Amino acid sequence: MATLSWNSPEGPKQHDLGDLTRIGRLPDNELSLLDGATSGLHARILRQGDAWVVEDNGSRNGTFVNNDRVSRRPLRDGDRVLVGRTEFLFRTAQPPAAEGGQTLMWRRGQPAPAEGRPSTVARALPIEELLRSDTRGATITPVSTLAVARAAVARPDANAAQLARRLKATYEISQATAETLDTAELLDRVLAALVGLFETADRAFILLSDPQSGEVTTAAERCRVAGQAAEGGISKTALDQAMRSGDAVLCQDAAADDRFAEAASIIGLGIRSLMVAPLVFRDQGLGAVYVDTMRGIRAFAEADLELLCVAANQVAAVLANARLHDKVVASERLAAVGQTLAGLTHCIKNILQGIKGGAFILDKGLGLDDLDRVRKGWEMVRRNNGFMEELVYDLLTYSKQRPPEYALADLNALCAETCAYIEERAKAAGVPLNLVPDPELGPVQVDPKGIRRCLLNFVGNAVDACAGRPGAAVTVEVQGKAHDGFARILVRDTGCGMAPETIAKLFTVFFSTKGSKGTGLGLPVSQKIIEEHGGRIDVASEVGKGTTFTICLPVRRHETAIA
Repeated sequence: MATLSWNSPEGPKQHDLGDLTRIGRLPDNELSLLDGATSGLHARILRQGDAWVVEDNGSRNGTFVNNDRVSRRPLRDGDRVLVGRTEFLFRTAQPPAAEGGQTLMWRRGQPAPAEGRPSTVARALPIEELLRSDTRGATITPVSTLAVARAAVARPDANAAQLARRLKATYEISQATAETLDTAELLDRVLAALVGLFETADRAFILLSDPQSGEVTTAAERCRVAGQAAEGGISKTALDQAMRSGDAVLCQDAAADDRFAEAASIIGLGIRSLMVAPLVFRDQGLGAVYVDTMRGIRAFAEADLELLCVAANQVAAVLANARLHDKVVASERLAAVGQTLAGLTHCIKNILQGIKGGAFILDKGLGLDDLDRVRKGWEMVRRNNGFMEELVYDLLTYSKQRPPEYALADLNALCAETCAYIEERAKAAGVPLNLVPDPELGPVQVDPKGIRRCLLNFVGNAVDACAGRPGAAVTVEVQGKAHDGFARILVRDTGCGMAPETIAKLFTVFFSTKGSKGTGLGLPVSQKIIEEHGGRIDVASEVGKGTTFTICLPVRRHETAIA
C-alpha cells in the first residue's frame, strides 16, 4: 500500500493511493486542494504494477519532487511531492510516529531532525508567524550569524562533504573579495559566488544600510533568469527582523502568509524559501544578504544557513574595510585639495606679480612717451597673461576625467608641427632642434589635440634644459609599431639632465624645476592625457648628459581607458 500524507489547516492528513489519484483545485479530483497556486487538474499519481509514477498535467506552477521540477517521474519511498502550496510525503510503508510531531520548519533553539530519520509534516508557518511566537507557542530563537558561522566551522559531527562545502564557500568568497575595494564590483562578485554555491537559489540580494540615515537600499542583485530579480519583491518582514536583531533567518515556506496572496510574483512563481543573514562587523550593522528561490519550499536547510552566515561574516569584514578605504581616500583627496590650493595660490601670485611689474613699466613708458619701455612692459603683461591662460587650461584638463577624442592622425606630422611652433624659441635660446620621422608609420588612432599639447610640453622643456649649454641639442624621433603594439615618440636632449630624486617628483602636481617660470602642471597633465590613451611615459636621465622622455602610445584605440 502507498500513501500521501500532508499538513492541512485542519491538521495532518493522509490519503491511500488507488490506481489513479488526481490532484488539483477542482472538486472532482481524488485530492482537491483549495489553493490559488494549484491548477484545476494539476497532477496525477498512477500505479504501474508495484511502482508509482507522478505526472504533471501542464500546470501553471509545475510539480516538484524533492525540489526538482518534473513532468513525469517514478516515486520512491520518502519522496516529497510539491503541488501548489502543499507538500506531500509519499510512503510505501507506514512511518513510525514522531515524538510530539515534527514541523516542516526548522526552529533554531530546537535540535534539527537526525539525518536519515523520517518525519511527518506539520503545518508550514507564514514568515510573519515565524518572526514571533505563534498561537501554539512555537518561536524562532534568535541566533547570531557569528555564532552560526563559528558552529559551522567547529562542529565536530560534520562529514567530509559538509566540510568541503564550507571550505569551498570560504575560498570562493575570499577570491571574490580579494581583488578589489570598489564596493559595487565587490558585492557583485560576492553574489555571483553565492548563486554558484546555492544551486537551488533563484535570486540573491545584498542590501546596505546608510550609516547616517539608516535607509536600506539594494546595493547588488543576481538572478538565474534575466529580469526576475526586479519582478518580485523580497520579504521585508524577514529582512527587518534580521537587520534589527542581528540574527539570521531561515524560512522554508515564505509564501504561506495570506497577506502575500495578491502579490503577482508569489501567485505567478509559486512558493518561495528564503534565507537572510545580516552583515555585522564589530557590532555595527552594515546590511544583509538575502537569498530566495521560486522553486518550492524547503529548498534551503540549516547547513545552507550556516554557509550563508560564514559568507556574511566575510563580506561584512571586507565591506567595512572597503568603507574605511573610501574614508582614507576622501581624506587624502581633501589633503590634495589643500595642497593644490597652496600651489595654485603660489603660481597665481607669481603671475600677478609679473603682470603688475609689466603694468608699472608700461605706465612709466606711457608717461615718458618712451616706446621702448612701453614695448617692454607690454611684453611682460602679454607673457604673464599667456602663463595664466596656460594654467587655467592645465587645471581644467587635470581636474576633469575625459575620454580622448580619437581620430586617425599622422604622428610624424604632429611632431613636425610642434617643432615648427617651437623653432623660433629654440633659435632664440641657441638650441638646435632636429626631427627624425618614421616614414613607414601610417595613421594611428589618437586624440591629435591632446598629443599635440603633450609634445609642446616635452619639447619646450627639452629646449629649456639645453638653454645656455653650448653644443646641447634637442631631437624628436618617431618610432613605428613595435612588437608590443605601441608607437613611440622620443624627445631627447643633451642638456643638464636630472638627479634620481628629481625624476621621482616629475609628475607631482605643482613641482617644477623652473622656479617661477613654470606652473608645475605641464608634466602631470601630459601624463594624464597619455594614460587616458592607454599609454605610458618612460623617463631616462643622467645629470650633465641629458634626458630622454619616451611617449608610448597604442597604435589601436584603447577602448577601456576611461571607466
